[in-house]
Amino acid sequence: MGIDYCYHTHTKRCGHASGLDEEYVIAAINQGIKVLGFSDHIFLKGIVLEHNRGTIDELDDYVNSINSLKEKYKDQIEIHVGFEAEYLPQYLDYYKQLLESKKIEYLILGQHCKVKDNQLVFYGLLEDHTKGALEYTRDLIKGIKTGLFKYLCHPDFFVYWVDKDSELFKKCSLRMIRAAEKYNVPIEINLGGIRNPYLDEKHKYASEQFFSLIGKRKVKVIIGVDAHNPSDFAVSNYKYAKYLINKYNLEEITRLDFDK
Repeated sequence: MGIDYCYHTHTKRCGHASGLDEEYVIAAINQGIKVLGFSDHIFLKGIVLEHNRGTIDELDDYVNSINSLKEKYKDQIEIHVGFEAEYLPQYLDYYKQLLESKKIEYLILGQHCKVKDNQLVFYGLLEDHTKGALEYTRDLIKGIKTGLFKYLCHPDFFVYWVDKDSELFKKCSLRMIRAAEKYNVPIEINLGGIRNPYLDEKHKYASEQFFSLIGKRKVKVIIGVDAHNPSDFAVSNYKYAKYLINKYNLEEITRLDFDK
């Protein structure tokens, strides 16, 4: 039980993924994927953090490589090029420039960190975990409101440092869900967190606790492989994603509209 689309695909440029760009394309084709979007962690001018994301010097290589593969495999698969990016006020003009210039086709919102004094600060590493969760939620909602992002990645990422059975988790999750509903931004069922062998059950996502809160709200969902290796297309737990969709009667979208 797989899917025929994926808009959440990384490349080795981010420093924590492996495999050649073309290997991802071939693996996706073999898995029956018809639409593949590359969305590596966005490169940020002035930010160098090894094993976290590529550098701004790699931007042209990334775009050119994906566009070349788009042409090479056009008769077998539809390919798009974008980025997974955080809401970072300092970089919003840069994001807009990338989109308006048509250098990339889309952004997806994956909130991991904020920028302070030209350094990335990860919410989960803040000494006060409650503050980290509230800041994560606040910034994620600000990102939703910009209208720059096609969908919201792994919203329950903060299970890294917050108990998913806690009131804090529920409070933050409901705030995100309400914002996604108000601004008509789909939410991702992320398969990367449950695939991660280094996470115990307490910290895996997508979490049922989060998606059970959507209930009857008019919030669409989309499945994201969050591929960091070409093999991820074959080994991801699509059955679990479909379980969440069916159990909670969630509306799945399978295609993004690039005309808007």
